[in-house]
Amino acid sequence: MKIKQLLAGLFLGILLGFGLTKYFDKIRQQSIGTKPKTIDSSSRSAKWDWPDSLDAIKAAPDNHRVVYEDDNVRVLAVILDGKKSEPIHTHKWKSIMWIAKPIIPCQINNYKKDGNGGLIKSDSLKINEMPVDIGQLIKPEGPTSITNLGFENGVAYRIEFKKDFRP
Repeated sequence: MKIKQLLAGLFLGILLGFGLTKYFDKIRQQSIGTKPKTIDSSSRSAKWDWPDSLDAIKAAPDNHRVVYEDDNVRVLAVILDGKKSEPIHTHKWKSIMWIAKPIIPCQINNYKKDGNGGLIKSDSLKINEMPVDIGQLIKPEGPTSITNLGFENGVAYRIEFKKDFRP
């Protein structure tokens, strides 16, 4: 008799669990359907003044390689050899940067438009330490370049969010 009760209890428990799961899935789907959706909200800054020719893949292809890309994200492998500089480039989407092998020391150079529409260096920052194996949220970046002042190559991965992204 105890085995029959155990089996009946297990059977009823499975049915109840299955039924509740279906019920809550249906409620969740209905609530999702009633919320306003953003179809193609870009994660770019409100005003992006830089040409596509400055995109990292086009302007600095030796340092930025597409690992994966679809309509929502682009994943880049970023590599910079020792004693080398990247060409000036931009990153127009919010992203998460994951540094696998830091380049230290390095110098980050930022640029702005001059009076004739060209680019001039606006500021520089020397970095002596970099966090490793931690993701960092980065806003869209205007024209920038990095110079590896060390002898070792550096490796990072950048996940760029083409559509709306809220951490």
